[in-house]
Amino acid sequence: MKPEPLHPNAVPGSGGPPSKLKSPILAIDATGLMFWPPRKGLAGIPRVESFLVNAALADPDPNVEVVAFRPGEGRFERLAPYEQDHVAAGEIPPHRVKRWPGTRAALAQALEAVRQGPWGKRDTDRHLAKTVTNGRKGVTYEATRLLIRAYRLYQRAGIKLGLREDAVRQPVETGQGLVLISHHIQTQEDRSAVSGRAGKLAFLCHDIIPALRPDLLGAGTSEGRFGSYLEHLVRSGAPAFCASDEVGATLTDHMRKAGIAAPVVHRFPMPSILHETASRMGTTSRIESDEPFVIYCSTIEVRKNHILLAKIWQQAREEGVKLPRLVCAGRWGWMIEPLRAFLKEHPEVLDQVTFAGLVSDEQLIRYYRSATFGVFPSHIEGWGYGASECLDFGVPVIVSTSPSLIEATGGLMPAIDSNDQAGWYAAIRRMAEDHDWRHSLAERIARQHRPTPASASWAAIKAGLQASASHA
Repeated sequence: MKPEPLHPNAVPGSGGPPSKLKSPILAIDATGLMFWPPRKGLAGIPRVESFLVNAALADPDPNVEVVAFRPGEGRFERLAPYEQDHVAAGEIPPHRVKRWPGTRAALAQALEAVRQGPWGKRDTDRHLAKTVTNGRKGVTYEATRLLIRAYRLYQRAGIKLGLREDAVRQPVETGQGLVLISHHIQTQEDRSAVSGRAGKLAFLCHDIIPALRPDLLGAGTSEGRFGSYLEHLVRSGAPAFCASDEVGATLTDHMRKAGIAAPVVHRFPMPSILHETASRMGTTSRIESDEPFVIYCSTIEVRKNHILLAKIWQQAREEGVKLPRLVCAGRWGWMIEPLRAFLKEHPEVLDQVTFAGLVSDEQLIRYYRSATFGVFPSHIEGWGYGASECLDFGVPVIVSTSPSLIEATGGLMPAIDSNDQAGWYAAIRRMAEDHDWRHSLAERIARQHRPTPASASWAAIKAGLQASASHA
């Protein structure tokens, strides 16, 4: 027999009706991805979360769901149709499509949600109004939002006057299930997202840099609460999913030092998402560039150490050494005042260094296909996507001695301490000038490296979720 469907909105463990499924529900949280513009170039954590959400959407398993956290309700709920469209990288499979029921039915559902949770905040009203208009803004949306707010105030008044019972005060029922939360949930202000009321949780541990090196994050960033949330998750028994052995070991050691029992750690192989996209497009082979260039794909922030590269290219200019152009692909981040000051003091370096900003997947694929070599001098990493992507496209890359970067490149590439400017300068010059050395590294990649299929990563993550859910 086919398992009975879930309640239309609630995920098991979220406060909705308990599931009658024998198998636990495995939910992937898309909350973080909802904050990114649809179908724009993604990098780093958003790229991984996009892979997870779309793998779950494509999975025909009825026990796999995609959800988002509703702060006003304090629970995770399935995505509305307009939200599915927002996060989907391609066409949503028919088995996963949640169809918009129409304005009248959607409005009835929204008002019932208000009746069941009358103390929701204005964010909840805005979300419910979007479910009624299927994400469309305008006069109808504003009128719906005001109607929902008025109905909420009416329900609250009834509770205060004793005319109806407060549904929120009813006991929360918990069913079987596990939600793999997004990075956004681990850093946002609403602690109810990681509370027991929100259900059983698992988390992706990309890294624990906010806890280890807060000096690289800047003041006032939301990452500052990461450490306490992380410890709370581990104390509650949430399993961790790590792409590198290094991060798993670091997480375990960090908890041991904090006097907390080590979490269950599931290791999964980092998927070669961009290479898989290129494979579908038939654009993985090398192409010739008009001029040689070096690629560094990363957010521009203090931790990524772009200033080291700027100083090296300036040093080469002063010594009359011709290096290939340096192309830095990635959005501008935080604590980059020293870099900006250096570039202002040495504007001539920009003749050979290009900051391309956040680029599309198509443009990034072209960069990898035609780059002479790559660099990744980050001070500390959880993985280092730009480094492993170089290998996926057969591009030699120089990395720092950060253990995760060495792991991400399989120990195949030259590694230099991130503070060793002389060592980096020498290696970059050699990579640019010594064709035989560069060619030998490319051959090493061809012999020993294979891109990781997204399906293999998803299979490992799903197996870990199933194992953790069954022992919860």
